Amino acid sequence: MKLKDKIPNWSVPVTLFEVVPPPAAKPESIASTIAEVEKIAGLVDGINLPEIHDEDRGSPRTHNFVHRVEPRILGAGILSKARTEIVVNRCVVYEPDQSNWFRKTLDEFSIENFILVGGESSKIRYPGPSVMEAAQQVRAAHLPVSLGGITIPSRLNEAERIRRKCDAGIDFFTTQVLFDSNDIVGLIQRLNGVEARIFLSFAPVSHPRDLEVLRWLGVDLPVHLDRFLLRGDSPENKVAPSPELSSFDRSLKLAQHVLMDVFDNLPPDPPPLGLNIEHINRRNFSSAVQMLDQLGKLYAGLVAARTRGVG
Repeated sequence: MKLKDKIPNWSVPVTLFEVVPPPAAKPESIASTIAEVEKIAGLVDGINLPEIHDEDRGSPRTHNFVHRVEPRILGAGILSKARTEIVVNRCVVYEPDQSNWFRKTLDEFSIENFILVGGESSKIRYPGPSVMEAAQQVRAAHLPVSLGGITIPSRLNEAERIRRKCDAGIDFFTTQVLFDSNDIVGLIQRLNGVEARIFLSFAPVSHPRDLEVLRWLGVDLPVHLDRFLLRGDSPENKVAPSPELSSFDRSLKLAQHVLMDVFDNLPPDPPPLGLNIEHINRRNFSSAVQMLDQLGKLYAGLVAARTRGVG
C-alpha cells in the first residue's frame, strides 16, 4: 500500500522520520545519508525531507546557515537505494507558479508526497502563493499526489485553519515538535470529524543547544522544559521528576506521556493520527532512531487498541 493510500486509513499506523539533507558543499554526503536511511527503512513508512531556507526569525542565530542538498535530489537517491517513500517539504511562497515544480518532481523524481510550507512571517509580501493557494494550484493541475501542511497547536484558531486547508486539498499535517499535551489534545478534540491525518512530531533532546535550536525555529516550549529535560527537577511538569535519567531518556519519557495523553482524550470521531520523529541535528541522529523504535512501538499499539475498540 502506498503512503498516500495509508494516510486516510485510521487502522493503519503511519510513521515518518525526518532527515535533514546534507550540506550542498559536501555532495559525497548523499551516499552516507542514504546508507543511514537504509538502516531504518523497516521502521518507517516515509522519509520526511525538509527544505531549509536562510530565514530571519527576529532572534540571534544559534548556528551558521548551511545550504543543503535539494530535498527532491536526495529523495530520488533514497527511493532508488532504500526504496522508502519520500515526503518532500516545499516552501511555496518563493515562486508564483508552483504546479510546474510539482509536476516535474512527480515525473522526473517519482516523488508523490509533499508538505507545503509558507513564509516565515505574515508581514512579508512574497512572490509566491500561500499554502492554500498552492494546494489549489496543484489540485487544479490534477496531479496524483498527497499534500500536507504544518500545524502549530498553540496558534489561535488553528482548528479552523486546518479545516480551511483541508477544503483546499490538504490531506495531512505535521505538528511542531511537541513537549506538552495541553494544546495538541485540545486541537485534536476540536478536529472531531476531520479526515486529514495529523502527524504528532517528537524529537530527542540531549544537550542545551538542542533547546536553543528549537526556540530559534519557533517551537512553543513549556516554561519549565529546560529544568526537566536537562536536570530532571521540574515538579511543575506532568511527568514525574527523574534526576537519575539522561536528558534523552527524559525527552523520550515526556514524548510517551504526550502520545498517550492524546490517545486517552480522543473525541468521538477523531482525525487519523500519525507519528513523525525529528532529530534536529547530526549529534542526535542515533537518539532519534532510538526514539523512533521505542515510540513507534507504543504508537502502533495505541492505534491497534483504538481500532479494536471501534471495530
